[in-house]
Amino acid sequence: MGKKVFIAGGGTGGHFYPALRMAEAFYEKGFEITYLGAEKGIEGRKDFPYGKKVLFDIRGVRGKGIKAKVFSSLELLKTAFKIKKLIEKEDIDFSLCFGGYASLPLGLASVFSKVPLYIHEQNSIPSYTNKLLSVFAKKIFITFSYSKRFFPEKKTVFTGFPIRSSLKKSLSLPVSEAKSLIGVPIDKKNILVFGGSQGAKKLTELAEYIAKENPDFHITVITGKNSSLTASLPNITSFDYFEDMGILYKSSDIVISRAGAGTVSEILLYGKFTIFIPYPYAASNHQYYNVKWLKDMGLAEVITEKDLSFKQINKLIKDFLSRENKKLIEAQIKSLSVKNAEEKILEEILNDIEGRPETP
Repeated sequence: MGKKVFIAGGGTGGHFYPALRMAEAFYEKGFEITYLGAEKGIEGRKDFPYGKKVLFDIRGVRGKGIKAKVFSSLELLKTAFKIKKLIEKEDIDFSLCFGGYASLPLGLASVFSKVPLYIHEQNSIPSYTNKLLSVFAKKIFITFSYSKRFFPEKKTVFTGFPIRSSLKKSLSLPVSEAKSLIGVPIDKKNILVFGGSQGAKKLTELAEYIAKENPDFHITVITGKNSSLTASLPNITSFDYFEDMGILYKSSDIVISRAGAGTVSEILLYGKFTIFIPYPYAASNHQYYNVKWLKDMGLAEVITEKDLSFKQINKLIKDFLSRENKKLIEAQIKSLSVKNAEEKILEEILNDIEGRPETP
């Protein structure tokens, strides 16, 4: 009988996808996995092929009025006691939470049940949920070194972000083949523009501006379902959504994007110089801090949305594409990628629960 683990982390893709990747890693080791989440979160719409999925009618409390906050908090607490009963019934070995409101009930239930609790923080500045659960967690896994200042040093481990295995498959894809797969001329510089899987209106407008100003460049843009493209231009390829982002990264010469933790980790993996435009309403401005360190190293540009100038972005693109040391910069970016985060997390947990000596 394999070890049993409860995993939670959803509501949004930023919490769900790294949790899904860890579930895959546990599954490959023969673990019995139960994923716990929110009915109305992304996990309610996505398949979970690695075990059981149990969803609850819960909601977050951030940005709500006092009455709604009280109601949601009570529901989260009630759900924690429901999960406590499940923990006792299943006799799990440990739990792993990835932040967001959907993981709070499992975190609390693990504390109530005295089950070893592990958490993973995706962003540079931790969520309220992870800050609370970090007090009780056996270990805290982080994506960015910047996060160390928010957690107890002795139990904080830098592991990186667990990237979907499907996204890594395009790493060996020839650039010419990647461009052909999405209809980009092989001889043209390709600029990838996206604001997350759902797109971003401002970035779509920027993509259209760049296409009009640079007929010799090709622009690939993810617009989201409600595309704001106003013209049909021969040098734009647009998608409302694209599942295999690896192909898009591989086909690109430069990227313009938001700065979510998953996006940043994928861009490092593919070694792409990027002009980041952090989402301005992210909690604690965490997207800015996800990439500030890259700008400080000269390996990215970071422009806040309030300072966004299409003309300035256009100049930054041309400046980078004309550099003679592009390949060196891309190699430096790639060297910062943590390619085996899921293995590091798995090893840390197994060392704990099996009493193995830690690797020096």
